Amino acid sequence: MDLEVIDRRSLIGKKLRGATYTVSAIDVSDFLGVVPEPEYAAATSAYVTSLKQSGTPAPPSFAPFVAVLGLLKTFDWQDDFLFNYQTGTAMFGEQKIEFHAPLIVEESVVINASVTDVYEKCGKRRFDVIEVSFVIESESERSPIMSGQQSYILFK
Repeated sequence: MDLEVIDRRSLIGKKLRGATYTVSAIDVSDFLGVVPEPEYAAATSAYVTSLKQSGTPAPPSFAPFVAVLGLLKTFDWQDDFLFNYQTGTAMFGEQKIEFHAPLIVEESVVINASVTDVYEKCGKRRFDVIEVSFVIESESERSPIMSGQQSYILFK
């Protein structure tokens, strides 16, 4: 069976739609229930109670979770990546994050992203790698919290 070949290189430079994400106390608490973070004492009620207070920093290990969820809000698989997620196979590739400031619980952040590279690779099957660069800023202060790159692997 010959699959249709899609050249996604024209996506390079495409700015994706902006998105927001609120760092909720529930998400952080649920995350810490699965990913132990000793410094944040997830098992103690004191930290969980502090999550509900304004200004409590989320653990640094929570940042990749925010990046993944936030970036998924910035694109549509078909419209932006020319990919039918219902019939194709997609997975996350590598992720690089540079931290500029802590994430604060109950703070909303703004995610801006663009496609910075697209290339084809071949293993047992051919696949495209789409690299997306992003900046996540505090919605209230418009100052960077983190920036980085994430890649998506789309199998043909």
